[in-house]
Amino acid sequence: MDQPRPTPPSLRAATAQDAAALAQLENETFAGDRISLRSWHRLIASDSATVMVARLGGRIAGASVLLCRRRTSVARLYSIAVAAAARGRGVARTLLEAAIKRARATGASVLRLETRHDNHAAQALFAHHGFVQFERRAHYYEDGADALRLQRSLWNIATAPQSAALRTPYYAQTLDFSCGPCALLMAMAALEPGTRIDRTAEIRLWREATTVFMAAGHGGCGPFGLAMAAVRRGFHAQVYAPAGTRLFIGSVRDPRKKEVIELVEADFRAELEATAAPVFSAPVSPERIASHLRQGGVPVVLISLWRLHGEKGPHWVVVTGFDGAVFRILDPIATTAQDDPGISISVDEFSRIARYGRHRQTAAVVLYKQDARA
Repeated sequence: MDQPRPTPPSLRAATAQDAAALAQLENETFAGDRISLRSWHRLIASDSATVMVARLGGRIAGASVLLCRRRTSVARLYSIAVAAAARGRGVARTLLEAAIKRARATGASVLRLETRHDNHAAQALFAHHGFVQFERRAHYYEDGADALRLQRSLWNIATAPQSAALRTPYYAQTLDFSCGPCALLMAMAALEPGTRIDRTAEIRLWREATTVFMAAGHGGCGPFGLAMAAVRRGFHAQVYAPAGTRLFIGSVRDPRKKEVIELVEADFRAELEATAAPVFSAPVSPERIASHLRQGGVPVVLISLWRLHGEKGPHWVVVTGFDGAVFRILDPIATTAQDDPGISISVDEFSRIARYGRHRQTAAVVLYKQDARA
């Protein structure tokens, strides 16, 4: 006869009455770095923490702590503990899957955690659920053991529109000032796979679209110059740009530089408008970008470098998809995870980063195949 399947653990949110049992579970499971009884009470009462308990046979068999703080799209799985007698019965898997689901429901786009470098069973479980290592911290635990920091994107490609943007290839900028041309090259290659992407093309596009000056260093590229470069190559471009103001001049003190930037932008704008390419003064919103993705467009969006890289300045990225809760972008500044260069951004985080300067200006260039928008 077939053996009956073991009863899966049941889950529920922890209450203050569970704190003592959770502290006991912690003491029995871990030799150090334990969550104290006082901390359990604090976590259970916290608005930014979700404490779940797993039960088997009417007893607590495991628990997890998920931290989801406001104004960040990164959630943290702070702890998973499973009683020794309950191991091998799917408790850890059930708690982990519930944490992933909960993190996404709160608006997070990435879930991170730490695990001991010698806890191979935990590492296998996390790897099976899509977590990858992004850092190792030496002497992280009380006994001096290292910690492996793991993360998993909460982006769900299965629920994203299957549009051209998902095919966007990755190309990293080779110059500090060429993010716009690189983002444009990636967007064009998504629509026309034969598009040449190399350093020569990168520099040629920059020469075509540059504003000549920036606050410091070489000139950047504005939306009108980038859009005009795309139109010359046979693409349909739609531009979102602020009305009545100029991008990039807020931090430029030299009046001669300001004058040149304004002249160049006005010239690009006049040239683009002569092609009948639509220009909108409406702000770049998550809803508008998602709509363009559904229609087959590939958005190139201006963001602030600060939230992604801790630097001040404008920066262009490509938005490659939206799954209903999480955007995926390709950042021309190369990341360490070359096997998956995409970055997951929640809707709230997108609204925060897609702004530049003191006036919180927004800009985007959305590309389509010419025949698709005829």
